[in-house]
Amino acid sequence: MFENSLKKRLSSGETVIGLWSIIPSPILVEIFGSGGLDFVILDMEHGVYNVQAIDDCIRSCNATSITPLVRVPGADASAIQWALDLGSSGIVIPQISGFSDALNAVGMTKFAPEGTRGYNPFTRAGGYSTATSSETGKLNNDFGLTTVIVENETSLNALQEICTIPSLDVIYIGVFDLAVSLGLQGDVSHTSILKIVDDAIRVVLEAGKVVGLMCRDANEVKAAKDRGVNFIVYGVDTQLVMNSVSNIVKITNDD
Repeated sequence: MFENSLKKRLSSGETVIGLWSIIPSPILVEIFGSGGLDFVILDMEHGVYNVQAIDDCIRSCNATSITPLVRVPGADASAIQWALDLGSSGIVIPQISGFSDALNAVGMTKFAPEGTRGYNPFTRAGGYSTATSSETGKLNNDFGLTTVIVENETSLNALQEICTIPSLDVIYIGVFDLAVSLGLQGDVSHTSILKIVDDAIRVVLEAGKVVGLMCRDANEVKAAKDRGVNFIVYGVDTQLVMNSVSNIVKITNDD
């Protein structure tokens, strides 16, 4: 019941695919799971998720086989605590600024002596008091999938050092923020960004970590897989809805 299948599949080299969710809808999340996605990232940074919505959507994930991950607003110990206590299978931490910041953030997801997470066995993650210790089920430090997003120049320069953090599972390359922070106005197709992403992927893979990347179409998915990326986020729920509606309008307006 408490095996983190997503983490197991990634560690064996399988490719998994999910999406960013910024619409706090348990129904949509259940649809994503029923449609066969491997994971969904419930987004507290850019989405309108609060703690209640995270709670509801994790329950929806549990109704299907989709794995719930939570992007917290930043290296925020309280948000990380809420998400893990509610039974999330992993945490995605944005806006990391270098090695020390990454080390501190990863520590927030783990109990002592590895980290600083608060212990409470009476939550959903603790089986509402059925957990016998901090090593039980979802409370075990090895259970959660821990991800940081490299999306600024400071973290990019410290990438090799960040890759040495033992409890860090996935390094997600945030190409959109990188394209802004490097003065490219968000142009993710710029040749400079493409080279940066290629170099970053190589560094992460050589360190034995999993690489995460956002893809927006089949060509980008193929290119990412060819480069060794196996944690693929295929767009955002708002984008998928907008594209579907736009296509309907286009079809009905075509002569």
